[in-house]
Amino acid sequence: MIRLHRRALLAAPLALPAAARAQPIAPGSGRIEIAEPAGATAAPMPVWFHRPAAWTPGGKVGVILHGLQRDADRYRDEWRPLADRHGFLLLVPEFGREKFPGTRWYNFGNLQDDTGRATAPEAWSFHALDRVVAAAQQAAGSTRPGYVLYGHSAGAQFVHRFLLLTGAPRAEAVVIANSGSYTLPRFDRPFVEGLGGTAADAGVLRAVFARPVILQLGEADTDPNHASLPRQPWAVAQGSHRFARGWHFFDTARRAAAEAGAPFAWRVVTVPGVGHSNAGMAEAAAPLLFG
Repeated sequence: MIRLHRRALLAAPLALPAAARAQPIAPGSGRIEIAEPAGATAAPMPVWFHRPAAWTPGGKVGVILHGLQRDADRYRDEWRPLADRHGFLLLVPEFGREKFPGTRWYNFGNLQDDTGRATAPEAWSFHALDRVVAAAQQAAGSTRPGYVLYGHSAGAQFVHRFLLLTGAPRAEAVVIANSGSYTLPRFDRPFVEGLGGTAADAGVLRAVFARPVILQLGEADTDPNHASLPRQPWAVAQGSHRFARGWHFFDTARRAAAEAGAPFAWRVVTVPGVGHSNAGMAEAAAPLLFG
């Protein structure tokens, strides 16, 4: 049983240069590579996929972002039966360690260089997501302009920062699952703790608060000594474990929306008995997104 607690902008399909187009995606599972300029190297970016036999070009597209281990293939395999069950095209972009090294390039979206200086928006890792997803959708023959977005663990860190900084205009719905730390929607705190010093736009943030965003928290994700739990002082201040940090982020966002006079459509969904497990969270998230 899932407990529901509290309570779009779609851009036109991206115009892709020929180099970004991928080989066709046929029914079944596989991996394609897509040319992508963002990142520390010029290497192409893999996308692991599963196209159910029942999926049609106008059908839903689920984009899943993997965790710290960069194991996009495992995430594809864990989501594959759910894609078959609910009939959506499954795409899992791989933010590999060589192209997107460390938390700077993945979790934090390359908003700052190694000295802490702001990078140009065109260098952000966030924009790689929309480009490779658009190329993969084109390769599958998708006519749908948007996609449903889910990120787990480090992927959830990427997803919520992508949302706050860009507005995620092509995302029809967003699930942020078991993030280890959060960038708070506050301009009085420096990045990474907040949005101070970034190119975040207050108007975009107001619109984001009205979007269908689900903060998904495993009720058993409460280990304060978990090996991959961020331990920077600003992260520890958000709570002693992921479950507490998620509620802190939600409450901060709700207050920020109220202060801005913005409607607030986010909600928290907690999953009983599930800890830091993508498989467990995916099973609970799929009916919310695709049911």
